[in-house]
Amino acid sequence: MVMPRDSVGAPTVESAAAPADANAPAAASPAGRPAQQRAIRTRQQILLAAAQLFADNGIHGTALAEAAASAEVTKGALTFHFPTKDALVQALITEQEQRTLATIGAVLHTDAPALEQLVALTHALGRLFTEDLIVQAGLRLTGEYERADPEAYRGWITVFESLFRRAAAEGELSTRLHPTAHARFLVSAVAGVYLLSMVLAGRADLEVRLDQMWELLLPGIVRADRHDRIPVIRTAR
Repeated sequence: MVMPRDSVGAPTVESAAAPADANAPAAASPAGRPAQQRAIRTRQQILLAAAQLFADNGIHGTALAEAAASAEVTKGALTFHFPTKDALVQALITEQEQRTLATIGAVLHTDAPALEQLVALTHALGRLFTEDLIVQAGLRLTGEYERADPEAYRGWITVFESLFRRAAAEGELSTRLHPTAHARFLVSAVAGVYLLSMVLAGRADLEVRLDQMWELLLPGIVRADRHDRIPVIRTAR
């Protein structure tokens, strides 16, 4: 996830509306001949079917023939849109990144203080990861894919660091906290909570686990004389 930056170095994210069907891949413009429209629908059908397989079985446990059968298309139709497994994997990762950026943008474009945005962002992304099959597949593929871009992780660190710096400017961040180092730690903590919830509870307890994480972390993040704000920050959504 490569984040564009504004003139003062903070990441900028354009807000975007989620698709009507949270799991449906983003469609191109409906304009065009019927054959073009059918091709668009077939591509969407393949992506969604492949997302289920990749989310369940990973990149090495999924074959193109299985994806074609699951999408109820011929292998020739699948390879017309995605000539190789790499092409299909990259398409799912790109779709996942677009949905993730839209969710980040929706949170960052609110008027909430930085620490409230930080907590709200982890919950918003948690809901996205729980409910959106394309995102689930894209995240698993990003972790498994030999050619995965490390910028996907650096982008998370950039967003969290920017929110920490804003919180410092707003007078709420502990002076002991180093924005860059703790942004890296927070990305690790959030990723660990997401992973453990997925493995142990199928993501069913993710909201609770995130709330417990923030209960533990916020007293060390928030400046001592602003601890009365912790209950509000912790419940930000």
